Amino acid sequence: MKFQLETIGLPTAYNAIVAMRVLYDGWPLIYAPLSSAAWHLRTLLTIGAGMIEPVLALPTEPQAAPLGAEMLTTYHHTHDRGAWVQDILPRLALENGAGAIHTTNPSASLFGKVPTLVSPAELERRQSGSRWKAALGRGGLARAQILWPSDLPAPRLPGAVRRLPPVVHAEFQIAAAQASASRTRLPEEFILVHGLPDERSALSLLESWTWAAASIGEFYPLVIVDLDEATARLVQEQLPRFHVEDSVRILNAVQPQELAGIYQACTALVHLGQPAPWGNPLRAALAGGKAVVAQREAHTEAIVGAAAYLTPPEDLRAFGAAMITVVVDENAREKLEDAARQRAAHWKADAFKGELLVIYRELASRARH
Repeated sequence: MKFQLETIGLPTAYNAIVAMRVLYDGWPLIYAPLSSAAWHLRTLLTIGAGMIEPVLALPTEPQAAPLGAEMLTTYHHTHDRGAWVQDILPRLALENGAGAIHTTNPSASLFGKVPTLVSPAELERRQSGSRWKAALGRGGLARAQILWPSDLPAPRLPGAVRRLPPVVHAEFQIAAAQASASRTRLPEEFILVHGLPDERSALSLLESWTWAAASIGEFYPLVIVDLDEATARLVQEQLPRFHVEDSVRILNAVQPQELAGIYQACTALVHLGQPAPWGNPLRAALAGGKAVVAQREAHTEAIVGAAAYLTPPEDLRAFGAAMITVVVDENAREKLEDAARQRAAHWKADAFKGELLVIYRELASRARH
């Protein structure tokens, strides 16, 4: 496999605060561009600019790379994530002189020589492929530094945990989202669902929607984005069974630059299950001042506080009723929207950047000694 390093729009005078290169794991940009992991990676790349010299590693061919990467970019085409984590990323880091690997994947190379920073933006779940590679990835975390949001309960992960302030990508802030909002493919009013973690969540969503669709479905349909092919097919097949085919829309081929506008246009966000630690839809919605309906769960409660309507995880009827409430009861929705803006006002990119800079400086100092 040939490795290629390209410079895309890199300034001729690059003034890095920390004299080191960091290799960023670009896997989610290729295989899950609307995911929590992809959005947190974009946040890291934006915030890291000017702090260090970033190198973006992408598991694809150069011609298939996403546009707008204004940094050093290196490629190795693969669909094998286990090999990507264990072998390819460490090799790319050494070849490009990186002093650290920064990934959003809760996995790390067990035998790699380059230090790894892990900002988990994916939920741990059983992956297809080698169990041996999965075990190696879990073991590699023990040698990594886990960067964890300061407002969440402590992680059950091996490795040294470093707490950082919460952060959300700037595009989801109110002003930026309003500027980019596009209504071309959207209903006038709608309830947004951004991703579903598994088949069970998809079926739970549809069942809970049966309690709400008769009341609000005609004027406030569900719009679902960021479904993988299997889940999208399941939802589409199950719509007639639940008699909600007229009030659920799966929005395909959404581009990352469109997503903030979709958030800004929605009436409320619905979220099922546990959110990813970083980059999750809950923070994106709150940053845009949107009401949220979610299931009561430790990480969700820690993120949203009083800025969401929470229901017991197994009470799907209550979940449907909550969707009705945030749509029909304007006073209730406005209170949630106000609480959302107040909650998100404390998430400052500069605070996150300052703490991340400290960690990068420590790694640079160790590399020099």
